[in-house]
Amino acid sequence: MSATTFWRRSDWTPPAGRFLLAIGVWLAFLAWLRPLTLPDEGRYAGVAWDMLRSGTYAVPLLDGMPYFHKPPLYYWLTELSFSVFGVHPWAARVPSWLAAWGAVAALYCFVRRHRDAATAALAALILATMPFFYGGAQFANLDMLVAGMITLCVLAAVETVLRVERGEAWRWMSAAAGALAALAVLAKGLIGLVLPGAILLLWLVWERRWRGLAALLWPPALLVFIAVAAPWFVLMQLRYPGFYDYFFVYQHFQRFAAGGFNNAQPFWFYLPVIVGLSLPWSLWGGGILRKSFWEGPARSLRRLAVLWFAVVVVFFSLPNSKLVGYVLPALAPLAFLLAEVAQGARRADAESTARLLRLSAAVAAGICVVAVGIAANNARGSAGPLAKVVREQMRPGDTFVSLHTYPFDLALYARAAQPAWVVDDWLDPEVPVRDNWRKELYDAAQFDPETGGQVLLSPAEFNARLCLAAEGSRYWVWGTAADNPVYLPLQGLAPVVSSVKYVMWRVDVDAALRQRVCGGTPRTG
Repeated sequence: MSATTFWRRSDWTPPAGRFLLAIGVWLAFLAWLRPLTLPDEGRYAGVAWDMLRSGTYAVPLLDGMPYFHKPPLYYWLTELSFSVFGVHPWAARVPSWLAAWGAVAALYCFVRRHRDAATAALAALILATMPFFYGGAQFANLDMLVAGMITLCVLAAVETVLRVERGEAWRWMSAAAGALAALAVLAKGLIGLVLPGAILLLWLVWERRWRGLAALLWPPALLVFIAVAAPWFVLMQLRYPGFYDYFFVYQHFQRFAAGGFNNAQPFWFYLPVIVGLSLPWSLWGGGILRKSFWEGPARSLRRLAVLWFAVVVVFFSLPNSKLVGYVLPALAPLAFLLAEVAQGARRADAESTARLLRLSAAVAAGICVVAVGIAANNARGSAGPLAKVVREQMRPGDTFVSLHTYPFDLALYARAAQPAWVVDDWLDPEVPVRDNWRKELYDAAQFDPETGGQVLLSPAEFNARLCLAAEGSRYWVWGTAADNPVYLPLQGLAPVVSSVKYVMWRVDVDAALRQRVCGGTPRTG
């Protein structure tokens, strides 16, 4: 078939294998183009690098200390990606890409089984070209991973219910749903169970599908969930008493209910975000509001999709703190609903609808490419360029020091072999209560006070360590130009490399440094 014929046909349905392969290539396209975005990509990729370099595969590490804000699935997958592909920004995005590709493939297979191939292809195309979804597939954090797991879990659970009602084999699908729910929990915590559970329960009650509910609560499926999800949490509590209270009580319930965290937004925040970041596909959404759309035998799966969308949006709208990526799990049901609307329009006017769909897909793909290009040319604060210069000069045993900030991506880009020293006023009473990078490091140090004492330093402790260091020791110091006259070790030193915002100096322990910092008294240790 020629490209012209393909473009003009309104009834074309792609071969499944090649279509899904093309979707996977598309979702990975341009993932290599931009550096890690700060703070999120730098933080999560940095934790995975910290685990890899230390060989501590069970415990997420932030600057060498236990980091229990989130569970470990993303870090495990990123460690594996680094081991296979090398330590690159795009390798840190592989877990998000795989989760997005898996979600699209699962939606395609589900819709093809319960609708038809054309609707399945359209739903997959809409989802894969939504700028919101495309961006999440190329972003190295936990949001797309948990969205993918939730999507797979819900679809597996619904498939279980439908198979029970048709008298088909369902037990292995029920077990798969349990395993996927466990992976969702390991991706981001209790929402991996709460959201699919709420979606499915509301749908089953609305549809009165009681046999399906019993199939989802099949004891072997529950055992699969426990066997996959529980071991890591139990191990962390045994190794770090207080883990349960910090991870479940504080990180889940207290943070969800509290109003003092960053990114406070109004309740309605997510609706314009979804509409805007799903353009132009969201323009098709008017058909969802028509009464006729909810009539007839097709309404059951549409009910599922609208409940799915509503549960995710309402759940994340309740807390004051809101981040855009939280509602990524709502995009798969939205894509299905939009595909259903488009298919209804296609039955009424095939040729004009096909032209509008092709135009929508082209515009959506164009927005995706342009957005990535803009992001790649507006990367601010990245440690990549500075770390590249330092890596060419550093030697084994060099120590990184950061002044009044923590560059999450520095250790990864520099391939630092040891945690950095972070110099700040760690006795400030604001540190444990303000939601920022200082609190993250402070909380991590509570689980490993020994390492915390080694890496979290006051300015006086920093100077004292330099005075005790062996002759010839070297330190790479990250800070701003304003730090140069304030810190004695930096006075008189020219930066090795600088960017618009940050500067790096090399501090060598020698007689001149001891004269400046230690009053001329040579000391060794």
